[in-house]
Amino acid sequence: MNNRQKQCLLAYLGYYHGNPDGIWGELSVSATRAFQRDYGLTADGIFGTATENRIREVIASGSETVSAGGDFWARIRYWRREEFRCPCGKCGGFPVEPEQTLVELADDVRTHFGRPGHGSSGVRCPRHNAEVGGVANSRHLSGKALDFCIEGVSGEQLLAYVKQDKRTNYAYVISGGPYVHMDVR
Repeated sequence: MNNRQKQCLLAYLGYYHGNPDGIWGELSVSATRAFQRDYGLTADGIFGTATENRIREVIASGSETVSAGGDFWARIRYWRREEFRCPCGKCGGFPVEPEQTLVELADDVRTHFGRPGHGSSGVRCPRHNAEVGGVANSRHLSGKALDFCIEGVSGEQLLAYVKQDKRTNYAYVISGGPYVHMDVR
């Protein structure tokens, strides 16, 4: 298995958030460590046989879509709980669970456009929120916000679609796009 294939598997499970380019750098190592930590392996960041076998087991069992977040994850087609994880590496990733309405809306948006989506910020712990300059009452802190894009869709197109949905509380294009901040009621 080459590095790009490893990155694609980690991305599929919501751990790798870069462009699968085949270059095994810090993003690949930290994604591997996070997966290993979550699935009871030695978190050394080395994508060896044990890690590969465990990833294959997780994918084969379908357990990547049914986790601690509850049964609704089994109905979510395009997003995985891991994609909503706080990236700070200090809080355990889920100081709160992603709000079901948010995840369902994100899935519906992805379905509408028929293209892959990528989250850049889901759940945040207070420390990470402060580090990234988030407001004190950020909806990310309560699991009700997602910053994301859809491949090949402009920020303006994505925003227009998100804003028309009555589950949306507030939405805006981030720094000219293509990422949009979306939060739910």
